[in-house]
Amino acid sequence: MNNSLIIIGKGLLDNKPFMDYTMRNLEEQIGQFDSIKILNKNDNDFFIQLEDCIKKFDQTIILAHSKNYNFVNKIIATLNEDNLELKDGMLIPKKTVVYSNNSYLLEFNTKTINVLSITENENLPEILLGGEKNSKTFTIIDIDIDSIALLLEPICTTYEVSIDSTPIVEGWISVRATAYKYGDLDNFIKAVKSLFVGKFINTQNTIKYIINKLEENSKKITAVESCTGGLICSLITKEAGASNVFDGGIVSYANEIKESWLGVDKTILQNYGAVSEFCVINMLEGALQASKADFALATSGIAGPSGGSDEKPVGTVFVGVKQKGKDAVVQRLLLKGDRRYIQIQSAFYAFKMLLQDNKKLFF
Repeated sequence: MNNSLIIIGKGLLDNKPFMDYTMRNLEEQIGQFDSIKILNKNDNDFFIQLEDCIKKFDQTIILAHSKNYNFVNKIIATLNEDNLELKDGMLIPKKTVVYSNNSYLLEFNTKTINVLSITENENLPEILLGGEKNSKTFTIIDIDIDSIALLLEPICTTYEVSIDSTPIVEGWISVRATAYKYGDLDNFIKAVKSLFVGKFINTQNTIKYIINKLEENSKKITAVESCTGGLICSLITKEAGASNVFDGGIVSYANEIKESWLGVDKTILQNYGAVSEFCVINMLEGALQASKADFALATSGIAGPSGGSDEKPVGTVFVGVKQKGKDAVVQRLLLKGDRRYIQIQSAFYAFKMLLQDNKKLFF
């Protein structure tokens, strides 16, 4: 079964926080979309484009801004040879199967459509469309994408499943498995788990998985960040349950803060600089002392677009992890992309290192 998303109102895309919230909720319930189409009701071929999008996919969610909702409902009714009817204050197609406030579900020939009226700064209406039953996304760490494809090929054949993989960062692969008509997705997942012992995470939300494992083992984590500017802390605290494992972190952007708040040795900053393995080791030690956590993550680097040198070009980032009572593990990375993408990669690389360095706890 394939899913599509149609967004009506190109202006909605300008409100990134609202659209991030909307997409996050849709993907949690529906999964990944095979197609995302942006339409404007003033487009000359709007009617044709809408019909074409609906006909191509088994399930479609249509997001219409509240000011366009009645217009969209009229178009949907016309396409489906239907009329509008007033139901609980909403003017929606008569053939509607089920509805709730600002959301309705109907059958369009052999297709299923869920139309939602959305408004900025308001809760998303109830999603009435069911999620994908023949698809599952999971995570595999500590192995490259080509090896995953090679190792999974015979299993895919056995259980009639196809996969699409993408590297979040090096050694952190997100894999989407989709079963064919007679495929066996459940036993495929079991086979993958058996094959990748100590590497397999049965969810796409790896950070939530980390939080759950820390809570199960009564462990806490902290982060001390320079180039990522609090992104690691944000990624942790956006997940429910974060307060059970995370008390706080430190954004030590300036060298003076690294020295005064974390106890980074001044001679290290003078001789090696803030973007160095030795600085990150000191940052990790200071973070554990300041927080009394069991684990610490740290980043220090040059996210750009300026600040690089021949010795340390833009994209140079030192990422570290340390468990209380054990030596720190630090890696030097040379990342590509713009400032934001380098920051995001650095943060995710820190979580990957945490998993790699503590397999007994997390797997």
